[in-house]
Amino acid sequence: MAQGKAAKELASPQSLTYHTGVNILAFDTSTEACSAALLRHDSAIFSEFEIAPRQHQGRLPQLVDKVLDASGLVKTDITHCAFTNGPGAFTGIRIAAARAQGIGIALDIPLLPISTLALLAQTAFDSMPCNKILVALDARMNEIYWAVYGRTMDGCASLNGIEQLNAACDIEVEADIEAGVGHGWIEELRMKTDISVNPNLLPDARSMFKLALAAVDTNAAVDAAEISINYLRNQVAEKARR
Repeated sequence: MAQGKAAKELASPQSLTYHTGVNILAFDTSTEACSAALLRHDSAIFSEFEIAPRQHQGRLPQLVDKVLDASGLVKTDITHCAFTNGPGAFTGIRIAAARAQGIGIALDIPLLPISTLALLAQTAFDSMPCNKILVALDARMNEIYWAVYGRTMDGCASLNGIEQLNAACDIEVEADIEAGVGHGWIEELRMKTDISVNPNLLPDARSMFKLALAAVDTNAAVDAAEISINYLRNQVAEKARR
């Protein structure tokens, strides 16, 4: 049985640009969390979030069905599908990519790949009063996926520099970083700074829509046949397979 919170809700997101006729389905399975959300054309958001380690394959389709049912839409109403394409747990990001690719092909709609670290940063900005954070996820093998993100004027997470994979001892915490989030903030990294750190915050698909709409506006959507998975380890980017 999946443990954690599960929520179905109807809410108006803050500072989302209105997009007539756009219905975006979004989901994330890149960590132990499994989440799905839907942004309806009237700016209402419906979301589900669970902590479900090793259960993503079975839980994701059910969460997608729940947000669709709550929204009153059917699958053919979806205009875009956003998903996290890594970095993160290998199996998890493959599950999300395969699901997104299947939806994209079946509905003939564009896909919006979103970085897991960007989503975690956006999740933090949606709940914390800070403007520059260091997000970090445990990559195992004594390494950490990490990046620095700033908050734009419209509240969107913006990458500062590049996303990286390093040992904790090789990560420098810049003086202007205001907070840290993610379970990659192990003790060795936390000892380098006295900033506020929330190691328990996980990516939530509900926070994906500012990033997804920005991708729509900049024509960054991709065809389902062209999506790739960003493992980051050894700079590997692999074409997703159905």
